[in-house]
Amino acid sequence: MFKNIKIYLIVLTIIFSSVNANNTRELLQNAKEYKPPTYYEPSSKGGYLGISIGLIGISSLAAAGLLYIMPESVTKWDRDDINDIFNKWKTRVKQGPIVDGDELWLNYIAHPYFGALYYLQPRMAGFDWHVSALFSFVASSFFWEYGIEGFAEIPSWQDIIITPAFGSLIGEGFYQLIRYIQMNNNELFGSWWLGKTIIWILDPLGSLIYSTGLGEAFGVYNINDSRKPEFISSPILPNGKGGFGINLLIRF
Repeated sequence: MFKNIKIYLIVLTIIFSSVNANNTRELLQNAKEYKPPTYYEPSSKGGYLGISIGLIGISSLAAAGLLYIMPESVTKWDRDDINDIFNKWKTRVKQGPIVDGDELWLNYIAHPYFGALYYLQPRMAGFDWHVSALFSFVASSFFWEYGIEGFAEIPSWQDIIITPAFGSLIGEGFYQLIRYIQMNNNELFGSWWLGKTIIWILDPLGSLIYSTGLGEAFGVYNINDSRKPEFISSPILPNGKGGFGINLLIRF
């Protein structure tokens, strides 16, 4: 019996030794860089971003409706002008951009926050910061300023510049904080509830995708949650005691 076990172990050792040293070092390094399931990495960048764009479209229309019912003193929108919506849009787009007279909180708090939301969508999908900044500029300037908001008011220089510029800077800060919380098992100051609440505030669109199952419904998964067990071995090497040794790492 023991002889059979010994032969079996020898066979396993020969199989494991087929992994070369370079591949072993790389695999072991990757094992050290293991990210917990709470660290979200989508299985498809394009799929994640596609869902985000859909959410941006829906949420932007909802935001436009909310702004429409708000007092004109806040939004500076003239509801009577909106009735002739398409002709007014052409006129406003031709007249802009201008320096608007919106309150400071709108231009320097609300707009940069939404610019950060735009920035976070490709960033959380796995794209670099410069791609995310470009996306924020396109979304805030063309989709919103010259698109939806252009139906209600003349495009604004502040919104074209401040929203994506400040939004990208703030958005990168949001991104780093979200990643920090996720790497800490979604906890902040030892509190899971605080950590998840902050993530929802910083990235509500992304939270809908990776915290409610919406992403999975469209075939986008967290690759850190779907890893299969991996067997990592090192070559047979002298152990310094007259024999040979092999290291085997099983990662789940």
